[in-house]
Amino acid sequence: MKKVLAFALTLLLTLGAVMGLTACNNTSNEDGLTGDLKAVKDAGKIIVGITDYAPMDYKDSNGKWIGFDAELAEKFAQELGVTCEFVEIVDWNNKVAEINSRQIDLIWNGMTADEELGKQIDFSVSYAKNAQVAVVLKNSTITTKDQIKTATVAVENGSAGQKVTVAEGFTNVSAPGNQKQALIEVKSGNSQVAIIDLTMAQSLVGKGEFDTLKIVEGVSYGDEIFAVGLRKGSNLKEKLDDFLYAQFENGTITALANTYTVGINTEALTK
Repeated sequence: MKKVLAFALTLLLTLGAVMGLTACNNTSNEDGLTGDLKAVKDAGKIIVGITDYAPMDYKDSNGKWIGFDAELAEKFAQELGVTCEFVEIVDWNNKVAEINSRQIDLIWNGMTADEELGKQIDFSVSYAKNAQVAVVLKNSTITTKDQIKTATVAVENGSAGQKVTVAEGFTNVSAPGNQKQALIEVKSGNSQVAIIDLTMAQSLVGKGEFDTLKIVEGVSYGDEIFAVGLRKGSNLKEKLDDFLYAQFENGTITALANTYTVGINTEALTK
């Protein structure tokens, strides 16, 4: 009899534990969300990694992040029903480490989506096009790729521009933290050339702080595409891709491109 009672008690306790565990699981996931999407919703915010990179991400006179990418990121956060928190990636070369360690949820900063980087993170659908160009002082006599190859060159550490210098066999290269600093290197005379994104060059060169600089005419390096970076396997990708398709279809991306002088990747965004 004692054995029967003991067995019955054990069975009841086991069933109670299973039911309790099931109830807990249902409570924690009653909205059906999982992975990064659930984490973002639970946190009430999405953390977006950026750099000071006009016209994609930069601060206005009040210190607010604005730009083509910044505005899109804000709109994506609104669609998810969360706030958007921007975190500056001080060293662009650390972007993969920061997203994989969950310091940030997305890399949304005019990032070149290339095969090598794609081994470490996932990409959204591409939304913009780009190329690398050379920037010099307006009085510079450097006009050709051969001259650039042997000049003193500044590029952002970990950037597509830095990859150009390696591929082309440049002989004297420095790598400051971001592309704006590369322009400052040329402006100050510490470097003769900066290799930076066409989008940024069109936005800054020959104006304001950089009015003494110019883009070397007829010189560019490769065609690139921009995409948003996500952790491998992130379930934010489907939401993000659908968002970008919709923003192109409703004209928002085109309007932003006209405002910030950005080339749209129309082919990729057209379903």
